[in-house]
Amino acid sequence: MNLPDLLIFISASAFLLSIVLQIAGYIVFRKNSDKFESILSEFRQRSLQLDITTNVSSYLSPSFHPLKISYFAYLYKGMPLYHKKNERVNNETYDFIQSLPKEKINWLLRLHNLNLITAFLMIGGGIGFMIWRHCFN
Repeated sequence: MNLPDLLIFISASAFLLSIVLQIAGYIVFRKNSDKFESILSEFRQRSLQLDITTNVSSYLSPSFHPLKISYFAYLYKGMPLYHKKNERVNNETYDFIQSLPKEKINWLLRLHNLNLITAFLMIGGGIGFMIWRHCFN
């Protein structure tokens, strides 16, 4: 097997695996959608700062689950986030998410990691295709 064949094989495999993982993520989110809705409703009841992406995507289908959960995963990890242009998310918002029991949030963190792996594979597969096309065709 020469280099172009190996590159296209790895790229296609990464891309196809990313599609399978995205479907698996969709299934995991559907299975845990009640947990997500309870976190989101409690978040809104407490009038905590919710970003625009999560707020809008919460009304969309489960296919948008990466957009729905990433904000909560980043809050849990303590990453500095901004609510508005120069206004950081307040500590109360971080404290609420970080105080949730592991049973309630662990699925979300694992799904977020799966989404990151999926994105890496999809982007890597796409870059591999572009390299193959421009360098070996």
